[in-house]
Amino acid sequence: MIDIKGRGVAITGAASGFGMGFAKRCAQMGAKLALADIEGPALEKVEAEIRAMGAEVFSMVIDTSKPEQMEAFAQKTFATYKDVGVFFNNAGVEVAGTIWEMSAKDWQWVYGVNVLGMAYGIRSFIPKMIAQDTEAIIINTSSLAGLVQGNISPIYFSGKHAVVAMTESLEIDLRDKKTKIKSYVFCPRFVKTNLHLSNRNRPAEFQNDPADPYYQTEDYKQKQALMTYAVLNGIELEESMDMVFAALEKDRFYIHTVPSEPWPSVQERCTKVLENRRPGEVYIDPNTK
Repeated sequence: MIDIKGRGVAITGAASGFGMGFAKRCAQMGAKLALADIEGPALEKVEAEIRAMGAEVFSMVIDTSKPEQMEAFAQKTFATYKDVGVFFNNAGVEVAGTIWEMSAKDWQWVYGVNVLGMAYGIRSFIPKMIAQDTEAIIINTSSLAGLVQGNISPIYFSGKHAVVAMTESLEIDLRDKKTKIKSYVFCPRFVKTNLHLSNRNRPAEFQNDPADPYYQTEDYKQKQALMTYAVLNGIELEESMDMVFAALEKDRFYIHTVPSEPWPSVQERCTKVLENRRPGEVYIDPNTK
């Protein structure tokens, strides 16, 4: 982990969950914070809390699925702090359901944030981080869902797989170009965040037709309830932050929040791939966090 005291740290999805956790932890480490989120009032609250901790901070309300807004955030971050040591490319949303029943707007919204938002973050921040010619890191937030098989939320799972692959490609490019930047992919299991409440920030243009019968079915309700259960029964946010920063200290590319190693569900998926076996469902054990 590089020394971030006095350096800029940019975070998307900073108004709650992991983004808020990253912001508070980095403020304790003496960083200068640039915070972005689509949820204005909650972002203002986090900004005030960070300022009360004695850290320099500013915030911007942006939609990370809009490339021009991501670029504006990056430009303001570098104009304000000149030097950026860490970029947490973190914003994410979820919606559950059966893959062929979910609407085009579901796909457009979740992929817009979880996949394209990540790409726009890379495009906006990495060239500027390379140009500053100092050691820096980028952490892309994926999920354990990006490393395993599952059908609870096919849009979320497939998008998070894309983030893992994107970060792997990024790391290879960063090395090939002999930059001073390292990348990491954060693949948390279940952590107590507001992920299950993602619809609170869903833009009007991506709202589903209220007359669509699928969203009244037991299938949809059960899968969304399972996702909610998983989040609410996860580990505490602070515990996950301990794991993230410990992994950064050890320079671990794949950062996780699973106490045991190797990750059982990841090992199972890899075994199935190697043995050419058909995928299986994700089992959520309430006794295993």
